[in-house]
Amino acid sequence: MYVIAILSLKGGVGKTTLATNLAAAAHLRGQSTILVDLDRQGSSLDWGSARTEGSKLAGLAVSKHDRAFSRARLLELAAGRDVAVLDGPPWTGDQSSAAAVAADVVVIPVTPGPFDLWATHETLAELDRADAIREQFGRGPVRRLFVSNRCAPRTVLARSAREAMAARGEVAETVICHRVAYPEAAAIGESVLTTQPKGPAAAEMGKLFKEIMPTAPATSGSRKKGRGQA
Repeated sequence: MYVIAILSLKGGVGKTTLATNLAAAAHLRGQSTILVDLDRQGSSLDWGSARTEGSKLAGLAVSKHDRAFSRARLLELAAGRDVAVLDGPPWTGDQSSAAAVAADVVVIPVTPGPFDLWATHETLAELDRADAIREQFGRGPVRRLFVSNRCAPRTVLARSAREAMAARGEVAETVICHRVAYPEAAAIGESVLTTQPKGPAAAEMGKLFKEIMPTAPATSGSRKKGRGQA
């Protein structure tokens, strides 16, 4: 199982937008996928509930918020899955730490602006603490990938933000632009990959998915039909 955690200790940076669309990308590529909502607001769960019958995402499972989330709990929730996407909470604590310990990659969305960049210090400190726990399990440091999100890519502010992120770690080449296609798709429980599969939003999300998971895990053959609620 490949685990993608979307983490930032700042709210409003687009974690759920990335989580839902990346989970959709994995599902549409034939991977048995579960999206685990760790935010008590439950936005990912609401997204899954808004999906209608006949959706191409019908087999994508969405797990309810779990206050007792841990690496062991993830293995229980995701048994038989190829990919797990974790929509992280905007606070430090056991859940964000457990997500980082379990992850193969932590995606850190950052919108252009000083407040988001300042907040990355706290997020990185949380990941440092998680790496210490990972070492106890014989695991190396988790891969950390900054993603420019809700961005106008050719602005001075966007360039400055990317330079600041690059000083802190790996930055995705793909820039996720500020597009109305994302909330329009979310409102009906869909992804830009299903509502506008030939559009620019789908193209950038597909590219980002390949950066995050360049080699897809072997499929388990356990795809399930239905609304996909876990």
